[in-house]
Amino acid sequence: MGKKEDASRLSTSSQGIQSLEMAFTILDCFKEANVPMSVSELSSKMNIPKNRIHKYLVSFKRVGALIQNKDDLTYSMGPKLIELGLTALEQVDIASIAEPYIKDLGKELNQSVALAIWSEKEPIVVKYEKSKKPIQVEIQLGYRVPLMSAVGKCFIAFTPTAQVKSLIQQAIQKYQLNEKDVEAELNTIREECLSFRNTPFEGVPGSIAIASPIFDFTGNIVAALCVIGFEGDLSYAKTSKEVTKLKETVKQISKLLS
Repeated sequence: MGKKEDASRLSTSSQGIQSLEMAFTILDCFKEANVPMSVSELSSKMNIPKNRIHKYLVSFKRVGALIQNKDDLTYSMGPKLIELGLTALEQVDIASIAEPYIKDLGKELNQSVALAIWSEKEPIVVKYEKSKKPIQVEIQLGYRVPLMSAVGKCFIAFTPTAQVKSLIQQAIQKYQLNEKDVEAELNTIREECLSFRNTPFEGVPGSIAIASPIFDFTGNIVAALCVIGFEGDLSYAKTSKEVTKLKETVKQISKLLS
């Protein structure tokens, strides 16, 4: 291999691969259109000759990134893109994505904020931002949150009933709750995307917690964000600053995952 060829390869490597960038531009067109497109439609949309576009579509079809309708010859996104997307989603670190939002929320409200994800049988705290107040609830990372807490109820409200039914029954028996009252509360949580606890619970007297779900692109709950404070200092009224800012924050994080 000659020096000129080496230099050419190095230059190409530094500049990037234009054909790869073009490939993703084509895929972006399909994403934005959100409907199947023909070669002609794609060519017109991108202002690129059909014969050039067609070469990309043939390769996309071979690897499963696009599929072609045999009746009208239009193309749409294929299973390979779904597979890649799901794998990428599994690798998303929700705690890292949510961290700046958690800090901002805690600073604005001057309250402690916790982020929890679902483990095998209950939520677990993966991020905790303390308030600057002299007295506050201390929560350790890895803390397993009780199912009937604000965070716990948030998760079981948005998880398919078949998956958590036995856990709910165990909690009802443990805390001697009324099953109809629990179901009514879960329905309210589903309607309002808001869960709260305003009574002493699990050895934490006088504390109040408000939680709201974070959803991914499929609409499934992947985490819950919770504001924690004390009675008289934290309001769980629907129009309160705390509730309003919490719900705004979870919407922002959910949008990043959609």
